[in-house]
Amino acid sequence: MSRIKLFDTLPTPSIEQPMPLDQALQWVSPYETQVKPNVRIFFAQAAYRKCFEHARSDLAHEVGGALIGEVRYDAGRAQTYIVIQDILPASFTDAGETHLTFTQDTLVHFSNQMDELFPGKRMVGWYHTHPRLGVFLSGHDTFLHRHFFPDPTQVALVIDPYACHAGFFCWQTNATLDPKHYIGFYELSDADDHSIVEWENLTPVILDDDPIESEG
Repeated sequence: MSRIKLFDTLPTPSIEQPMPLDQALQWVSPYETQVKPNVRIFFAQAAYRKCFEHARSDLAHEVGGALIGEVRYDAGRAQTYIVIQDILPASFTDAGETHLTFTQDTLVHFSNQMDELFPGKRMVGWYHTHPRLGVFLSGHDTFLHRHFFPDPTQVALVIDPYACHAGFFCWQTNATLDPKHYIGFYELSDADDHSIVEWENLTPVILDDDPIESEG
């Protein structure tokens, strides 16, 4: 696999803005306390819905794509976070029942589409499915993340559409990548007053003033 740069220029600097906690519902994984992520993750409902539907579009093969959005910094909390605002399904992949490879053509397509469809946005990570396999990063997944998504703010989302499970893998504060322990995210309300998250392995953190009402 040839390595190419996903961006010809340096990434756009992070945007200084408080985390939109008053517009979000937190979903946590069973491993939340075992991971020290570099970033917090906010997943807009519109982007989540597109990702969820793409993950279920082919249950015989792995599918995937890029996560598009912004990197922001909450100065009051001294916390970097990402906002996933859209997805970009991958074309020209080498995919099978148990593998997904982003080819050089895939990465060129990503770069071209970013310029055309998402000016001013960043590729904040990638996603792919593991039908009937569970939520983890394989050796190949880890290789792909290390080589093509090395920025400390970039994350990997793995989805098992059969089990309706999912989780994020991210660079930790000590610059390591844990392939087994995943974390959840903040569901950012931009499409519905109710939660639309259907991944059953994540648990909502319900507070009295949570803006999104969970239907679970």
